[in-house]
Amino acid sequence: MKATIFSLCACTLALCSLDASAQKAQHPFRLGVKVSSNHANIAGNLKNLSTSSAQGFSAGITTQYHFDRLFIQTDLLYSESKSPVEHAFVHRAKWKSIDIPIALGYTLLDVQKVKVHVLAGGIYSQIIDDQLKLTENLERFDYSLNKNNVKAQIGAGVTVGDFVVELKYSRSLNNLSKDIKSKSNHLQIGLSYMFL
Repeated sequence: MKATIFSLCACTLALCSLDASAQKAQHPFRLGVKVSSNHANIAGNLKNLSTSSAQGFSAGITTQYHFDRLFIQTDLLYSESKSPVEHAFVHRAKWKSIDIPIALGYTLLDVQKVKVHVLAGGIYSQIIDDQLKLTENLERFDYSLNKNNVKAQIGAGVTVGDFVVELKYSRSLNNLSKDIKSKSNHLQIGLSYMFL
């Protein structure tokens, strides 16, 4: 009798688990966490300002809402970046920001648990802390970076089960600051885990 009850309980749990997995796979809304490595290329038109690269990271949450093969993806990310700047006065630029990417994606390939997609959209970035350091005494520079920035982005990604790997390229649409007439190019490699 105990063995029969145990078997019935085990079967019930297995069926519930399969049903939950099926609902998760069919549900159009997905929620997850994301981390990424950011690489930026900065070039300006000020005298003695040469091309410089910025390194950083992002972390936050990501969402997707699917309409069959089409989907909308939005993120809320905290980002940090820093860059050495080869300029007569500026030694280093460093900034922290809240980034909100919004993109429209399309699934090119869907084979069992593996999906390949492309996406395009924009990014709104709000700088919450920035520092420009002088070359000699490392004091705060006279002007700061633009607080509000907009970028255009394109990218591609692969989904394997609940994990998503994406490679994105973005381009700033406005200058770094009022005095630094410079736009930046960004390359981002991200890993997401979709838990819902």
